[in-house]
Amino acid sequence: MSLTTDSTHSLDVLDVAVIGAGGAGFLAAIGAARAGAKTVLFERMKTPAKKVVISGGGRCNFSNTLDARKFVRLFGDRNASKLGNALRTLSNEDVIEMLKSHGVEGQLEKNYRLYTKSGRGADVVAAMSAELQKSGGTLETRTRILTVKKLSDDAGGGFELAGTFADVEGVRRAKTVVITTGGLSYPVTGSTGDGYTWARDFGHKVTSLRAALVGLIAAEQWTKSLQGLAWPDAQVSLWPGEPMQGKPFCIERAEILFTHFGISGPAILDASNAYVTSGLKQAALTVDFFPDETREALDARLIERFRQFPNRTAARAMDGLMPVRMLEHCESQLGADATTSVCRLPKTARTKLLDMLKATRLTITNTRGIEFGEVTAGGIEWDDIDAATLESKLAPGIFFAGEILDLAGRCGGFNLQAAFSTGYLAGQGAAKKAAGHIGN
Repeated sequence: MSLTTDSTHSLDVLDVAVIGAGGAGFLAAIGAARAGAKTVLFERMKTPAKKVVISGGGRCNFSNTLDARKFVRLFGDRNASKLGNALRTLSNEDVIEMLKSHGVEGQLEKNYRLYTKSGRGADVVAAMSAELQKSGGTLETRTRILTVKKLSDDAGGGFELAGTFADVEGVRRAKTVVITTGGLSYPVTGSTGDGYTWARDFGHKVTSLRAALVGLIAAEQWTKSLQGLAWPDAQVSLWPGEPMQGKPFCIERAEILFTHFGISGPAILDASNAYVTSGLKQAALTVDFFPDETREALDARLIERFRQFPNRTAARAMDGLMPVRMLEHCESQLGADATTSVCRLPKTARTKLLDMLKATRLTITNTRGIEFGEVTAGGIEWDDIDAATLESKLAPGIFFAGEILDLAGRCGGFNLQAAFSTGYLAGQGAAKKAAGHIGN
């Protein structure tokens, strides 16, 4: 389409333009504005940071309490070591203090995870918005950047951003640009992959884009009968072939959730990254519902229960050990033995029951797809990015941060903290670059 220059902004050259108002974008704009740069954060949606709002089931697991070394070690991505400088520039403690200064308290859960005490992810977005305003930056929503063009020195250098600004076609000028447009996951939140196109235009390579932190589809249909059932603490293992033979290529322990398509929940979301990375079309998944007990100890507990209630069926004898729907599932899997009193229950039936409780098997055939992934695996390769500043080595003045990078972590506040930290580092780097721009 033909774009005309908006006269209101034709002479208004920004120091730093940040494209994409997610977690990385907000902190990039805050970092740049704090450094004294004239900064505008552009967002195509009417309201910013929708993915932050809905993260953690709407409660927003915004960070964790791990120190930088443990954070990198547990992050769960081969490129996690690239985060060192970003985490030093903006630590988890810095994020906690920033949010606290705007009335958002953290609540520690599950060893090291930090959720909003209010249970509202929208509070985090409100705090970031307030901090941006306090720092002197500006947020402009309903802005769709279509092209990012590097200008020649004769034209004053810097970059030209063309698109629609509050639905009006136009262009903006900036000395530096931070691209924080996210990945391809949850496209309804505004992530449509525009940033990858611009990165390729500047010569950057983009690795294969795949779903990460996503539910897994199971071939077995019985999961539908347990749809909505959450198990608070299970150990799941992924196997490349027959389960219990050789070694699993992934072991995770956390909550699981049965669904209409198969299985999900934090343990499964973390395991999904290993499944996607493996490249396997099919894998076996086993679930241990009682990870703190050995098979022998659980067997002894069942035998004791059966002695207490010899005339009950197995499901009734186990009443209180697990949710009713799980008991009904076990009953259905026992077949004809389901109606047998435990005093006459054959050992083969008890063995089958133990198999269900310690190593339920599912055949994983796929993920739900990138549109349902919480984050995107893959992204802009690091070879042509300076990890110390996040500036492009191919297009000086362009910076990348957040999910657009080839970086996808596990559950537990890792991805949001990485977004915050890389965003802040890129924003500060862009501000410093703009201060030495030839147009000054």
